[in-house]
Amino acid sequence: MKFRLVKTFLMTVGLSGLVACQAPSSDLCETLASQSDLVFDSLADRWDEGIPLGNATVGTLVWQKEDALRFSLDRTDLWDLRPNDSLSGDNYRFAWVKQYIREKNYLPVQQKFDHPYDRNAAPSKIPGAAIEFPLAQLGTPSQVRLFLNSALCEVNWPNGVTMQTFVQADQPVGWFIFKHLKTPLTPVLNAPVYMTDHPAGEESPVTGQSLERLGYEQGTIEAKENCLVYHQKGYGDYFYEVAVRWHREGETLLGTWSVTSSLVSDRAEQVTAEAMHRGIAEDYRTHRTYWDGYWAQSAVYLPDSVLQKQYDNEMYKLGSASRENSTPISLQAVWTADNGHLPPWKGDYHHDLNTQLSYWPVYIGNHLKEGLGYLNTLWNQRDTYKKFTRQYFETEGMNIPGVCTLTGEPMGGWIQYSMSQTTAAWLAQHFYLHWKYSADDEL
Repeated sequence: MKFRLVKTFLMTVGLSGLVACQAPSSDLCETLASQSDLVFDSLADRWDEGIPLGNATVGTLVWQKEDALRFSLDRTDLWDLRPNDSLSGDNYRFAWVKQYIREKNYLPVQQKFDHPYDRNAAPSKIPGAAIEFPLAQLGTPSQVRLFLNSALCEVNWPNGVTMQTFVQADQPVGWFIFKHLKTPLTPVLNAPVYMTDHPAGEESPVTGQSLERLGYEQGTIEAKENCLVYHQKGYGDYFYEVAVRWHREGETLLGTWSVTSSLVSDRAEQVTAEAMHRGIAEDYRTHRTYWDGYWAQSAVYLPDSVLQKQYDNEMYKLGSASRENSTPISLQAVWTADNGHLPPWKGDYHHDLNTQLSYWPVYIGNHLKEGLGYLNTLWNQRDTYKKFTRQYFETEGMNIPGVCTLTGEPMGGWIQYSMSQTTAAWLAQHFYLHWKYSADDEL
């Protein structure tokens, strides 16, 4: 499928209320502050209120867990893709469902499709790991700021210590730099707890089931010179790796991290080594080039400052969660829950407003390229959708599961929704919208 983007001509200057200023203690380059930046006088104490950074492949949340500054690390293809055993057999048919509806006996249908989704831990999105820095050595921060224009988080301490961190816009790496450290600081790599002596029982998929229910053996963390590497085996032959690498010089700590999976050829240890070779300055220049171009595509100015900030923050999230060749934006995008559980609703792809509405801004907002991650995935998975249609609806054609995995396989659940007959029609509208706004005749 070939898409050709046609540029529209919009007079833009980026985010509203830009104020050119030097970010406090900035060691990267001049940072443009915005009235829509997120600014706090402390770190969030919950993962889902942390500062989000991402590039549609990897992401991090910056927050405080107990007495540590924490980076929750994630990657979009961290998935347990074991098959759903309930989606098979002679009764895996819409005709079978209709039979029980006519008999006014819906319990067998719920037992077949709804209950396994609630009961089984997988298939599911899974978390990555976390990097922590002891706050006992740093103290209590005085300010936390997310610079929207440069997608950079900065934390300042009263004693002069500063930390800046960003997720590089087109590489699966994140960077951090601490300056003016009074005592040496070393990152700690924390792995999710996949194995305990007391496995949890069944829990709600809404609140998130315990990771122990996946049945994984606990992964290993290998310590090397100025580098930590975590290797975690998943279901079947799947595995993922997380690496953090750092360098200390005087009062400065510079580091980079990466998350990779066996679905790609790269390994996290090598990716971080290559990043260190390029250097933070080079990666930040590339990073800023992307974000400068992103904000130059369009701008909206509103008289209400609250609405303005909400709009700008939502557009920032879009730029952090979608790229031309990325997977679609899932329920938590690149910020999977970091609470010792599987993510709510398994972090899957809910093909209702959860995916559809996430991409509405790309059309009139002149971000068609970012919207292609959605369309390209739907197009590339069409054989999977056709197979689902033949199996469940017993006909040729192409419907799409309302709830599906990374690879487009159905996951079941409440079937009036997860196996609706109309899902594909709603998603097809996005192809129309792309054509309407791109004037692309080669769809």
